[in-house]
Amino acid sequence: MNELTTIGLKTALNALYWSHAHRLVGPMTEGAGAILMFHHVRRPGAGRFRPNPHLDVTPDFLAAVIRRLRQRDIDIVDLDEAARRLSGGSPGRRFVVLTFDDGYRNNLTEAFPILKAAGAPFTIYVATGLVDRTALPWWDIVGAAVAQNQRITARFGERDLDLPARSVRDKQAALEAIIQALADCCEDEQRRIVARIAASHGIDAAAMADDLIMDWREVRQLAADPLATIGAHTVGHYALARLDAARARREMSESRARLKEMAGIDARHFAFPYGSPRTADEREFALARELGFATAVTTRRGVLDGAADRLHALPRISVNGGYQAIRYIDLFLSGVPYALERGVKRLRGLTPVAATVSASIL
Repeated sequence: MNELTTIGLKTALNALYWSHAHRLVGPMTEGAGAILMFHHVRRPGAGRFRPNPHLDVTPDFLAAVIRRLRQRDIDIVDLDEAARRLSGGSPGRRFVVLTFDDGYRNNLTEAFPILKAAGAPFTIYVATGLVDRTALPWWDIVGAAVAQNQRITARFGERDLDLPARSVRDKQAALEAIIQALADCCEDEQRRIVARIAASHGIDAAAMADDLIMDWREVRQLAADPLATIGAHTVGHYALARLDAARARREMSESRARLKEMAGIDARHFAFPYGSPRTADEREFALARELGFATAVTTRRGVLDGAADRLHALPRISVNGGYQAIRYIDLFLSGVPYALERGVKRLRGLTPVAATVSASIL
């Protein structure tokens, strides 16, 4: 997402917030609660270019979100309790679940002390191949290649990309172009291309994974805390809808088996990598049910409406690093932007503000 688009989205969201619509309409749209999604929790790095900034929030902002939930008397619960409330017919008090994807070490070193001090339960979804170092966080690796080079070259099938990466704007454009090109590749080819990009641009991908991702000792350390729930997130962080059914099933079942083998964890909860309609849909939701997971979460935007029959297709709210202000958390938790988005899709008559807001919730 380019800078102008981000500015436009923030302007629309700010207008929606200061209109107080979320306070007026929120009681009708806020649902039973929400699941918040985080990735990295860390302090900003040096340099003006920040690759994948939507995946980063600061420790201070995580603490501020928890304080705000407590100020608003919203329960912070684990996934077992959320599933119980959603299945019980009457969810009772509003609640929020805090989730963290992938297994980043900063979830242990930066997020966990804050969560522990607040007594806030949380879930970390672990892609076991990342911990085993048989898979790599390709999005971080590509981001590092763009950050550390002034030109990026890559071959995608019969097509070559040769992109300038001198200025911040160049780097943003280059990263977006590479990620888009990777999205058009099959999962295995995507990994091969990323490995070539790393090797040809001076990135030690294995060392980077060692730095960013927890090892099994650290996973066990987290799992031992009563506030923690460890969920499965596949082995190789693949877009399951792009795999055949047998391989998708293996990715899900083997990740759970590996968590049991290496950390003694009985993983009852699952997160679909990427989690969009293109990467996880009805087939994948059915697989999660068949494999016996109690819940499965997506990245589809929205609050929880209390539908017990959709426990394997739960929406989440991405706590986006570009929107680190409590007013956005209040706005998202109200459910108003998501109700507006649904209405816009139904009406198909977009006003400029409505169209912008509907596209803005990440």
